[in-house]
Amino acid sequence: MGKFKRVLLVAVLTTPLALSGCRIHQTHTWGPAETNHYTQWEHETNRNHLEWERRSDADQKAYWEWRDRHHD
Repeated sequence: MGKFKRVLLVAVLTTPLALSGCRIHQTHTWGPAETNHYTQWEHETNRNHLEWERRSDADQKAYWEWRDRHHD
């Protein structure tokens, strides 16, 4: 098997694994259904209440990571 075919085979086999990690963050959508979870997250993480839009990128990322571990 030529080098190009091996590289192509590896790319085909690993692409779904690489995309699965990204897909999780792409499916997050902020909406009214998140309100109760968001309030719980603020309480559990000892954060003062702040509107979602005013949260830093780091806080929003932390919320979605927490949310991934706290499914409905």
